[in-house]
Amino acid sequence: MADQAIFPYVNGFRHGFTSLTFKFQFDGKVVPVYAKSISYGRTRSRGLVQGNHADPLAKTRGVNAYKASIEMAFAEYRLLLDTIGAGYGDKIFTTLCTYGEDGFTTVTDEILGCSIDDDAADNSYGPDPLMRKLDLAPLKIRMGGVDALIKPLVPPPQCRESFWMGVAPSRA
Repeated sequence: MADQAIFPYVNGFRHGFTSLTFKFQFDGKVVPVYAKSISYGRTRSRGLVQGNHADPLAKTRGVNAYKASIEMAFAEYRLLLDTIGAGYGDKIFTTLCTYGEDGFTTVTDEILGCSIDDDAADNSYGPDPLMRKLDLAPLKIRMGGVDALIKPLVPPPQCRESFWMGVAPSRA
């Protein structure tokens, strides 16, 4: 059921950045972190079918491209790397971004098939804390757990449980 937008909303709060929680999931481990910012999204690039007219005849299904990045304090970054361990750039994991506020349905965006393909430090003198920015390079994002495709990519039955976690299927 969808939340109702009530105006003015005087008996509580609307969603703000403090309404978010972040978790990384991999190899059966869960690492909750605090973050300064997170940015993610999907872009579909479609081709146009042109004919002998100024208007296009149709669109192709196109291709999806996903992006995600997160900025966190140095201590959270170290916790994440210590938990992932050696080869952290090669591990595949899921990032969960959950939105929750009293009076509203809790919603979780799933950022799937992530890997740390870029981690950057930009340190300077001053009162600000040390931060790290990570490019999560996802394979899929489901906003509110909902797929953007009518016919989403579905793995074969033997791979379904581990498909987005980067875990090889068992070969029994």
